[in-house]
Amino acid sequence: MGATFDRRTVLRWGLTASGLAVATPLLSGCGDPRDDRVSFLNWQDYIGEEIIDGFESATGLSVRYTTYESNDELADRLVLAGVSRRGGRKATSFDLIVPSDNVFARFRDQDRLRRLDPEFVTEELLANLDPVFRSLESDPENRYSVPWATGTTGIGYDTTVFDEPPGWDVFLDTAFAGRLSLLDERREAFAAALFSLGEDPNSADPDVIAAAEAQLVAMAANAVFNSGTYLDDLADGNLVAAQAFSVDLVQARDRNPNLAFVIPEQGGTRWIDLICIPDDAPNAEGASRFIAYYLDPAVAAANSASLGVDTGSAAARELIPAEVLADPVVFPPDDVVARLSVLRDLGDDESLYVDAWERVRGDR
Repeated sequence: MGATFDRRTVLRWGLTASGLAVATPLLSGCGDPRDDRVSFLNWQDYIGEEIIDGFESATGLSVRYTTYESNDELADRLVLAGVSRRGGRKATSFDLIVPSDNVFARFRDQDRLRRLDPEFVTEELLANLDPVFRSLESDPENRYSVPWATGTTGIGYDTTVFDEPPGWDVFLDTAFAGRLSLLDERREAFAAALFSLGEDPNSADPDVIAAAEAQLVAMAANAVFNSGTYLDDLADGNLVAAQAFSVDLVQARDRNPNLAFVIPEQGGTRWIDLICIPDDAPNAEGASRFIAYYLDPAVAAANSASLGVDTGSAAARELIPAEVLADPVVFPPDDVVARLSVLRDLGDDESLYVDAWERVRGDR
């Protein structure tokens, strides 16, 4: 197989995409042999292995799959790729990336994304999406992206330690110092502090952000910042509570049934990760073919069942196992959805968080 995986791939409910080949002539053939590889940069623990096998079988293209731990790391890697090009060295460019909605909006506004090729990403395929994902504020009509997955950020916790689900103030509790973890991602970490203060996670008020900075420093006295290995630490019992992406908690829970997930009453975040093509992609056609492949309902359903995520495909939901659809961590009920906020790109005000985050992180 042409893909390389930094960490494990979890195939959970028996639904796989092995042997799946999208029944469209647009996906057949290899094209120019110089363009026979698609470089895919995605979040870790975020794809079923058979998804790539199926795409490679259907198209004759190979996939080079590498991962990152946070939106911040993704942005840094794209910047470094640009620097290497300007310096005359060989660029480390990517054909596909999966930023969260707020970071996608920043990339789009900076003209760093390529429009999807309608020859491959057709209206017929886009019609498989839930209507809400056809009208996202960041990308109306899916001109630049389609949803890869959507989920939530809350708290994963050990039910043998907590009688009741913890709130965001758990990260201020010195009784659990050294056994807590916050995401090593600027806006998500600040969201934890802002929720604990009863503030809007999209606040652009300098005084509110200063208060959140102080709160996050207090939290960091008890918790580490970790987006890379906290899933394993939760599963192994090294942590009693962690700010967690729902998709990671689902996978950790498979290994440790004592784990549970909560969106506290103070709130949590709803994220939408969007697969898209950088403006300098070496193989934009191959990238479009992959996106077209992923829009097939059977493929999207396989990834949903494998990872424990909602793919945003209405057609795929008809193929997802009932136990996945019934999991409130994957498909939260309305009362939980009402407590969720979507992080927005704040334009120039984003610098307030950048500067505060640098002070919080320091040498940690």
